[in-house]
Amino acid sequence: MKKNYFKILVLTLFAFSMKANAQCSSCTVTISAVDPSNYIIASGQTFCVTPTGNMTGLITISTGGTLCNEGAISSADLWVNGGTFNNYGTVNVSNLLVSTAGDYNNYSTGTATLDSILITNTSSTLYNTGTMTTIRLGNSDNAAVTNMGSITADYVGDSVATFNNNAPAYLKINYDLYNAYNSGFYNVGYLDIDRDFLNSTGATFATSCMVAVGRDWYNTAIILSATSTCAGFNIVGGSYNTGSIGTSSNAVDICDAGNPPMGLDGPGGTIATTTTYCTCSNACVIPAGINEPIAQSSVLIQNIYPNPTSSSLTIELKNTEAEELVVEVIDLMGRKQSSVKINSIAGLTSTSVDVSRLAQGTYILNITDSKKLQSKQLFSVVK
Repeated sequence: MKKNYFKILVLTLFAFSMKANAQCSSCTVTISAVDPSNYIIASGQTFCVTPTGNMTGLITISTGGTLCNEGAISSADLWVNGGTFNNYGTVNVSNLLVSTAGDYNNYSTGTATLDSILITNTSSTLYNTGTMTTIRLGNSDNAAVTNMGSITADYVGDSVATFNNNAPAYLKINYDLYNAYNSGFYNVGYLDIDRDFLNSTGATFATSCMVAVGRDWYNTAIILSATSTCAGFNIVGGSYNTGSIGTSSNAVDICDAGNPPMGLDGPGGTIATTTTYCTCSNACVIPAGINEPIAQSSVLIQNIYPNPTSSSLTIELKNTEAEELVVEVIDLMGRKQSSVKINSIAGLTSTSVDVSRLAQGTYILNITDSKKLQSKQLFSVVK
């Protein structure tokens, strides 16, 4: 498996190197100002957006067509339907779909801000050496994603697809990673998952460093190390396995912060005897030139009820550690209406706040942890 992994990695890097970082050329249509028109870019056409250009209409790139952007793309929907999209500029698109063996290349000078991006169908690809921010990143039906730049996403999902996070990649997932249905996820860069990790249904996940998982870890498929030293997961929440971890010649380290007696909370499945627990210090390293993400509070507001309320507000919190918290109610003018200190435990904590004296309106619930980091949520008072 390791030999196949490195073969895939070498071939991917070679293929990427063949995509030269040439700027836009051989243009059949040039956009040099704001253009709100809808376009279908046909085979043999190359649309070039100059640094002063901005396409704001709906865009479809058909097989054999090319869109090359050095300016801006500000569109609700962009569909790479078998064609090629080369970005050296700025992309601000609600929905970006790459299908029918289409290619989206976001080069080192390119920045993309997206609500959602889906790479789907055989031979469809996303190559990123630039900067991408998205809510949802989906990769399915024999498509492939290669990241050697910076991607920040709320959710990342693979289904019958391949994801290569190659050095010097930065991949920050604010919520969940789902690697499923015979997908392959190969990490040799920086990878951090703030909430849940799920590897399931015949999928393979291989990493060359210790991936941080901010909440729960589930494996029903295959987990491997992609290095001869050590690699695996640092897990804050629950750890449950019914799949396969490591092999006799492939060691994986699992570090559950709760230190369960068996190493995992649910140590089922097949766990190789080479598996270690909390002995690996090979952390994923943030690439040079990329700023560390803003520190997040150790406390999560899981639920508040009833909302709206007239007398009392019940607050359910999930904490990564035992600490003193400050619970405040602030009005929309920024005035503090109440403040109380509580002691939380690592895990679930419940408390309540008396809001019976507050006037009808909307308020901010503000929780400050011991590191002065905050979590906030709105609630309403009715009379």
